[in-house]
Amino acid sequence: MAAIVRAVEGPLASVRGERPGALAFRGSAQPLEELWVAVRASLRSVLESVTLADLADGELPEAVAALTRDPDAWAAH
Repeated sequence: MAAIVRAVEGPLASVRGERPGALAFRGSAQPLEELWVAVRASLRSVLESVTLADLADGELPEAVAALTRDPDAWAAH
């Protein structure tokens, strides 16, 4: 599924159109590089665990479905 999303939408997570590892964060912003890499890894872990068959069947893998049961996941921030 991640490969399909990448083909349609491009990179899973980017910062100003760049891959997180391609940017230089300096000073107090330095932890942002690891934050953006973690965001990309999180997206990948969800998307790579869902198949087209799951979607066609109307069911998500339990680990992904569990994320949707957190009311905060549905709240706009």
